Amino acid sequence: MPTESATLVDDAPMTPAALNEMVARDFEDYAACHVTEATTTHLTMEADGTRLRTRPGGTISGPEQAALVDLAAFLLVNARLGRPTPMALTSSLQISYLSRPRPGLLRTHAKMAKFGRSLCVVLAELRDSAGTLAATATVTYSVPPAAHGSDPREGNDAVGGLAE
Repeated sequence: MPTESATLVDDAPMTPAALNEMVARDFEDYAACHVTEATTTHLTMEADGTRLRTRPGGTISGPEQAALVDLAAFLLVNARLGRPTPMALTSSLQISYLSRPRPGLLRTHAKMAKFGRSLCVVLAELRDSAGTLAATATVTYSVPPAAHGSDPREGNDAVGGLAE
């Protein structure tokens, strides 16, 4: 793990195992979630939908779907930073519900669209066990400045050539 004086982005992303430990420790309500893949730009998370809240009619509730994409975005930001960053905070979450996911295996795919000096934008998709797209979301995270005032993007550009 990097020291406190490390720049904002470590050389290696947090591993799925480290991210899963963070979920188990810090997000007890989402013990049904498990990161299966994590890089500095992509994350895949699976959730046991039978352990999530449902609405009448047997569909996963909208707030649960929003929480899943928000958690995946938070974990991707942490993976990109290379260390747990509890003060990375959601500043915006826009979600579109496209179909009714039923309890079962749910997969959330998150992609880093922009990694800026103080804001990160993540695009996320939530799919049910049949692969049907249930929701899409754009999540913006506010990221605290690096320790000791160092430039958080020192030597790093935004993903996909996007500049801040």
